[in-house]
Amino acid sequence: MLQLEKISIYNFRNLRHVSLEGLSGFNFIHGINGSGKTSILEAIHTLALTRSFRSRKVDGVISYGCDDLTVRGELVSSDMKSNPSSVIGVRRPKKGPVLVKVNGEKLLTAGQLAGVLPVQVINPASFELLEGSPSVRRQYLDWGVFHVKHSGFFEYWPRYRKALQQRNSLLRRGNIDATVLAPWDRELAAMGVLIHESRQKHFDLLSSAFNLIYGRLLSALDVVDSTDAPPLTMAMTAGWRDDELSLADSLKKNLASDLRSGFTKSGPHRADIDLRVGRNPAGEVLSRGQIKTVVCALKLAQSKVLLDQGVSTVFLIDDLAAELDERRCEVVFKELVALNVQVFASSVRRTDLNDDWCLGKTLKRFHVEHGLVSEC
Repeated sequence: MLQLEKISIYNFRNLRHVSLEGLSGFNFIHGINGSGKTSILEAIHTLALTRSFRSRKVDGVISYGCDDLTVRGELVSSDMKSNPSSVIGVRRPKKGPVLVKVNGEKLLTAGQLAGVLPVQVINPASFELLEGSPSVRRQYLDWGVFHVKHSGFFEYWPRYRKALQQRNSLLRRGNIDATVLAPWDRELAAMGVLIHESRQKHFDLLSSAFNLIYGRLLSALDVVDSTDAPPLTMAMTAGWRDDELSLADSLKKNLASDLRSGFTKSGPHRADIDLRVGRNPAGEVLSRGQIKTVVCALKLAQSKVLLDQGVSTVFLIDDLAAELDERRCEVVFKELVALNVQVFASSVRRTDLNDDWCLGKTLKRFHVEHGLVSEC
């Protein structure tokens, strides 16, 4: 199990200089709105991915009057032999490149940080998984594929994206000969198939884990009636309409349509996860409470798949009590305990996060007020 032992935060929103030390398996952070509790979760996300989960623009995240922000974290592992302790440092200036160091060594790209500290976020925006655009579900799926060792996704996706950009640029020119597109079509087809295969392997495992966890959540909530828990199906679509055609053939078949539109309509960049109740999209049929339960199950399932492959996840949970009733919160935390992952959860009131939800696991509480953090 990978775990943050200490985090130091400098010039991050209203957190000028705070340190959280001796971090536990479960860490509860409470404070009134605007106090800085969510900023702590954002800082951990920045440590993992060099950016906040609330905004990609760094200017609004850096404290007023400052030129940069810095987050430093010390990680320990329960298996010190195969996963020794690490120190991560991320510095983000308003202008210029991001500086990332792991154990004092500068990384050439921020992408090299991937996998050092995988984080899973559950916040109000997470519920767009069912109600949002396909891009939200692709991002969710790719997060899991990206962290699978030896999946090759980290290599395939940049090559695919470059070929897609080049092909779209040529399509926007209008009437061009197919031979001009041929090199990019070959690259799209080759990388696209590899991306789809990586996604499909992950999705098959994800679907099985989801069915088990979702079933346990419903059982714990004493949901037995099909009205309260209508049958839910989940499938992955490849990104091209005719599944009987290869991606290469689909690109050829739709060339005329792509030329008219000025962009490529076939490929894994248009893939989706299709969640349905009967023939209807789940997001249009399920109640708000049901949607939230499904999304929590999806997040938990993805971390279970990675854990089975030796990748431990840190969960960042922002104000879950505002989204779920107490009973649903309790059963979600029961699953988190079973996963044996580290959890950082925020709430407005101390009582919104119950000690009993941790089922005897180590717990530490912090109070945030005006950007200052204290143990409580």
